[in-house]
Amino acid sequence: MLLVLMYEIEFIKPDSFSSKELEGLVSALKIAGQKDVKTSSGKASTKGSGQRYKHLPSIEKTVSDLEDMGVRVYGFDETSSVPMDGTVMWENIAGYEHQKREIEDTVLLALQNPQIYDDIARGTRCKFETNRPRAVLFEGPPGTGKTSSARVIAKQAGVPLLYVPLEIIMSKYYGESERLLGSVFSLANNLPDGGIIFLDEVDSFAISRDSEMHEATRRILSVILRQIDGFEQDRRVVVIAATNRKEDLDPALISRFDSMICFGLPDQQSRAEIAAQYAKHLTKSELVQFSLATEEMAGRDIRDICMQAERHWASKFIRGQIPKDEKGEPPLPPIDEYVACAEQRRKSLPDRTRPAASRSGPPLKL
Repeated sequence: MLLVLMYEIEFIKPDSFSSKELEGLVSALKIAGQKDVKTSSGKASTKGSGQRYKHLPSIEKTVSDLEDMGVRVYGFDETSSVPMDGTVMWENIAGYEHQKREIEDTVLLALQNPQIYDDIARGTRCKFETNRPRAVLFEGPPGTGKTSSARVIAKQAGVPLLYVPLEIIMSKYYGESERLLGSVFSLANNLPDGGIIFLDEVDSFAISRDSEMHEATRRILSVILRQIDGFEQDRRVVVIAATNRKEDLDPALISRFDSMICFGLPDQQSRAEIAAQYAKHLTKSELVQFSLATEEMAGRDIRDICMQAERHWASKFIRGQIPKDEKGEPPLPPIDEYVACAEQRRKSLPDRTRPAASRSGPPLKL
């Protein structure tokens, strides 16, 4: 008699097996093996379906660990409300249409639709290697929207942005900088939906290697290169580095960037669009006048000028230097106030914001 009970097989036979009995035994073993495989795969499937929920506590712990190290995590609480229908929105950054489109094509759409990019790579390459970007360089003067663009990417893609401040990397303790930076990359890989690691002022710790390079800086650069090369292909982790001195970066690091996007100073139309975000009451002709007064200035400069004009105007109203409007409320700052603040701001900025005539200095006397 042959009994098959819950993967336990018991053979009860006083004599040897006949050929038919052996065939029956083989069939029974096959049936038991199929049930075992089916049940095992079913358990694995159940485990896989609950994997996302299994990671939820670890996500909070990962974010907590990152924040304890000094990393600023943006978008962790916002990802549930991020539209994942492919709609791309950049309302908070005026101008830079070419840069926005390049970011969408290179980074954002790859984060939102990784399978499509991988399918194309599988169909075109003899050996599969993902074509999704692992590292992108944002180059441009301060205040031109590099950090803001990274935050928009993270929000639209529904992944956290890990902003790594310069001060947590440049530790005074031996080996601490490399350990912290390595921990950031390691924790980012633990995020089930991926994330964006934003390295600001990367030129401060990833300069070109030469005989005068500090040993600690050399080790930090080695960590960055090793981590970028070691990213797992199935992870949605992207490094975005920002610099205003690309010429100082190490050639080996530059070669790791899949794309380099330049953020120059805004042109006149972009300056008018930026001003309209912070001074919506100004007319079109006044915005043009404002844009001319802020030539060679960054978007952050224009924002600060608008804020300074509002503060000056409010102080004048409080002191009684400005009468109330017809409704008894404070009037809004006129264009002259913005232009005056722009001229004041220009004095504190680098020489690039001054007209050529004033930069050249007085004529030489022979």
